[in-house]
Amino acid sequence: MARYTLNRINEKIALWEAADDAVSQGQSYTIGSRQLTRVDAMVIEKKLDSLYAEKDRIEKGCGRMVARQGRVAR
Repeated sequence: MARYTLNRINEKIALWEAADDAVSQGQSYTIGSRQLTRVDAMVIEKKLDSLYAEKDRIEKGCGRMVARQGRVAR
């Protein structure tokens, strides 16, 4: 079974794409006297890669499945 629904995957992708856009405009910024730093671009790239891979699995109908092999006792 897939971890997320296709709808949720698309929502998460949109959020991480927005984060990628924000980081491309600057890693750090200041609000008042506070200095803030956004997450590293490589972290965002890895997360997007995994989300797009999960989306592909869902669209192909190959959600995460665990198969167990065992014997039937008689």
